[in-house]
Amino acid sequence: MNLSGTAKFKESYDVIWEALHSEEILKNAIPGCQSLTLNEDGEYDVYLKLGVAAVKGEYTGKAKFEDVEKPTHYRLHASGSGKPGFVDLQMDCKIEPIEEGCQVIWECEAEIGGMIAGVGSRVIGGVAKFLAGNFFKDVQKQLKAGVL
Repeated sequence: MNLSGTAKFKESYDVIWEALHSEEILKNAIPGCQSLTLNEDGEYDVYLKLGVAAVKGEYTGKAKFEDVEKPTHYRLHASGSGKPGFVDLQMDCKIEPIEEGCQVIWECEAEIGGMIAGVGSRVIGGVAKFLAGNFFKDVQKQLKAGVL
């Protein structure tokens, strides 16, 4: 499954870079995130409770930033599994200045399996885009609240 999108922010790309790499902001913005902890290997251990359509469950996984070019580009590799299935994704993120602040342009390739895949790619794709939109809105809310 391939997804992409753009999120615009009024803040500078330096601020958005810091927000997208802040453990506190990420934990509060990732849908269903119960815990997010950076381990000694430079990976995040992640625990989520999340439902997709009628398939709800708990997931454990790992996430790591790769190909980092601060403050304009990174790739995120994340994988996780639980009773409802598994996901393995690569997301490419570019942060570019624009006249009113900056924008994050993202592209994601994801492989899903188990009961989650049984829901159907059209439903999963729509839900994934919705969750991504909520993630960026929650980042924005936290910045407005002065979290960073």
